[in-house]
Amino acid sequence: MRKIILVECEDCDFAVGFEYPNEIFYFCKEHKFGVNVPNEDLGIRHYCNACKKEMEKYELYDEDNTCPICNSYLAQMYRFE
Repeated sequence: MRKIILVECEDCDFAVGFEYPNEIFYFCKEHKFGVNVPNEDLGIRHYCNACKKEMEKYELYDEDNTCPICNSYLAQMYRFE
């Protein structure tokens, strides 16, 4: 089984660590903060702790693997279990 452990952009400072086995993360563009959440929390809204605005949801395979900051392609690191 393949599990994503990190996505990052080589053109800007974007990176999100993945703790949970899904291809989804939430991201605040204002604070450049992203988080991967457990499957049971995917259906709820997530808010940035700094600005209290709703974070945008990104699905790696639906969004063509592009960076939410600069639109470059994201590099993905995997662990095989």
